[in-house]
This record gives sequence, structure tokens and C-alpha cells, in this order.
Amino acid sequence: MERKLFSLILVIYISLFFFNTYGEDNMDSGHKLKTRPASVAGAFYPGEREELKKTVDDLMKDAGKVSSTGTIFAAMAPHAGYIYSGAIAALTFKNISDIDFDTIVIIGHDSYRDAVAFTCPVDYFETPLGKIAVDTEMMEKLHNLNRDIKPDLSIHRDDHTIEVQLPFIQARNKKCRILPLMFGFPSPQNCKILADAIKRAAGDKKIFILASTDMSHYPTHEGSNKIDNLTLDRIRSMDIDLFFKHAYKQLKDPELPGLQTAICASGGVGTAMLYAKAMGADTALVLKHANSGDAPGGDKNRVVGYSSVLFIKK
Repeated sequence: MERKLFSLILVIYISLFFFNTYGEDNMDSGHKLKTRPASVAGAFYPGEREELKKTVDDLMKDAGKVSSTGTIFAAMAPHAGYIYSGAIAALTFKNISDIDFDTIVIIGHDSYRDAVAFTCPVDYFETPLGKIAVDTEMMEKLHNLNRDIKPDLSIHRDDHTIEVQLPFIQARNKKCRILPLMFGFPSPQNCKILADAIKRAAGDKKIFILASTDMSHYPTHEGSNKIDNLTLDRIRSMDIDLFFKHAYKQLKDPELPGLQTAICASGGVGTAMLYAKAMGADTALVLKHANSGDAPGGDKNRVVGYSSVLFIKK
């Protein structure tokens, strides 16, 4: 009897924990709304609402804006802690702030799992600035278009690569939905599958793609500048095969001591590149490059690189 009672209490506790973490009291047509709570607030960015709002506002105020760039269809922004990469990310968001889109597709880390991409099966993402709605309609369309685009809450639960981008959207009062994706196995073919699926799932919606990516991981400050410039040259070429050939080479036979990867979200970058090209883009405009060694107190012996890039039609 005691064992059965203990089991019942345990089941109730687990159910309440899951509901409080991902469930909402309100219902939408019989569907219990789910929220993905903030995972890295207070670590990668300020955890208090007012401090976060001020931080993002200050970063955006200091960011420069390029004039007469043309039509921007996709972009790259880094995803490290704001003290390291926030100013570079702000450049991207400053330069897309006037673009009218219904949904922003944010593609995070390469997972190297056997899939094209993983959606997050929730209705909202949350940060200290509030909740931002997920485009669940478009998400379901992606699932139906390709079975290798699949839901997986676990891969999104503790991820920072999508979450750190959201306060930049929220602080500017951008009225849009998000479509958060983690990439599966990064390859030109999977990038093409995802870019085509996004275009088809969008229908009449105005879509923007953001590749959330850092550049080189863990070479020296000087080495990071060298390898990141090579990577950015491949991105400027708008040639996805050339880009992946370079990225694969650095994984298998790195040119620099300490280099673990030349870029951590090659799938997102390749998808953004192909989608933008399909929309008529002909240029990858690099706004700025830096690395963690440039931040105050940054260790120049082991750094991570960051870049802001726009994919545009001039």
C-alpha cells in the first residue's frame, strides 16, 4: 500500500513539474499551450528584465547601420555571451530592423545527428522580456514536407544559440513569430532540403532567415583572425560546395593549433545562403568580424570568432 502511494505521489510530482515548466493554464482550441522557458538568462545575458532591456538598447544604439545595401533576405549573427559577441550581433539586428517579416527562422547549432533539422514542439519561447510566439503552423508544414525535419524538445531545452537572439527581437518590439530550428547533419544536400522546405512552408508569409553561428573555436587571437577571414571569403563566394569543403577540411585537418571548428553552425549558414540565393541574393556582405580576445579581459590564447553577415540582392 505504501509503495503504491509513493508511486502515485511521484507520478503527480513529475506531472506537475513538467506542466509548470512547459505547460500553460490557458487553452487554445483544446490544445494545452507549451512554453520553452529561458535557459541561459543570467549567464549569457542579463537575467533581470530592465537590465536586459537596457543592455540590448545600448548595444543597438552603438551599432552602425549600412546605407543602401539592397534587399536583405538572410543574415548571420553570433550567439556567445553578450559581453563577448553582443556588439557584433547588434550590428546584424540593427541592419535588419526595418525589414518587414511575419516569421524569422532562427537556425542554431549543428547537432551532427542523422536528420535535416529539429523543430521545438512548443508554442512560445520565453526570456526575461516575455514570451515570443512560435510559428506552429509553419512548423507543422515542415514536418509534413520532410520526415527528416522532426520535433525534438530535448535538443532545444538547454540550447543557447537560439535563445540569445530573442531579446534583440523583443526589445525592438518586432511583431513577428519565430521558427526555431537546430540543424541535423550539416551538408550541402541537407541545406538544400531545408531551404526548399522553408520556402514551400512559408506560402504567402514574409520570411527571414537568421543563421545563429560563431566562427572559429579555440585558436589564438591571431589564428582566429586568419582562419575566420578564410571562412568569410568562402561565405562571400556564395558557393555552398566551396564553403562546406573548407568547413570539413578544418574539422578533419585543422590548419591551426587548438582549432576545433571553423564555424559551429555551417548548416544554418548554408541554408541561409541557399534561401537568399533562391530569392535573388548575389552578395554576402560582412559587416564586422572580431573574437573573444577583443573583449575587455579576453584571453587571446584561446578565443572564439564572431561575425555579422548580410545576404543581400544589390
